Amino acid sequence: MRHSQKGMSFFGWLAIITLIVFGLVIVMKLAPIYMDHFSLRKIVTSVNEDPTLNINSLRDMNRHIERGMQINSIRDINASEAIEVTASGTDTYTVVIKYEVRSPLLNTVDLLVHFDETHIVRPIK
Repeated sequence: MRHSQKGMSFFGWLAIITLIVFGLVIVMKLAPIYMDHFSLRKIVTSVNEDPTLNINSLRDMNRHIERGMQINSIRDINASEAIEVTASGTDTYTVVIKYEVRSPLLNTVDLLVHFDETHIVRPIK
């Protein structure tokens, strides 16, 4: 009398565990990149919401972004290369956030994350 196998074999479980660990490694590599980006986005868009900010020029806007990046410990993004602020009217600024982050995954494989966003910012007076 033959008994059929019930459940997965050792190699089946090993494959499932390997895939889960690989997925967790990718998440651990990508999470800090996205957290920095969301913090940077919040710094830029906070100008629309916070009336206590005194932003009257491009220099003030750039200083606000650089100070926010320093406070939030965003060190992997070079503000002068990744962020472009232009005046687009009276008390209105266009902030373009465009950069790439490369994170090594394996010996010859990297994760590449590309961000390209445009925000119209109007400081509250």
